[in-house]
Amino acid sequence: MVESIAASVIDKALEAVLRKVGEGKKLSTEDLVVLMLGLFREIRKDVTETNKRIDALYEMMSRNYEVLNSRINEVNDSLIKKIDEINNRLVEKIDETNKRIDAINDSLSKRIDALYDLTGKNYEAVG
Repeated sequence: MVESIAASVIDKALEAVLRKVGEGKKLSTEDLVVLMLGLFREIRKDVTETNKRIDALYEMMSRNYEVLNSRINEVNDSLIKKIDEINNRLVEKIDETNKRIDAINDSLSKRIDALYDLTGKNYEAVG
């Protein structure tokens, strides 16, 4: 209530001062104070509007940050899943390769043993 009364008084006084300026009359110290009050009020309005825009931008940036962060988490989870799948397939391939190596090793060991036995029998037959 007091603010609206003060604003109304400043508006009326400002109109009177602006009329003086328009008529080219000399301004008194009080007139200059009224002009300053009007200027301060306009500056305050500008600051208030700027703060509102800053708040709106902050809210928008916060929402965008949350969306981006959520997307990054989704991509991260997807990459971890794919890496785990690739790792599991590699472990399976390594296990299969190791089994094949073991089978070849067993087969070669049996052949070497058979050749050793054959060589021993040939040595006994010759000797």
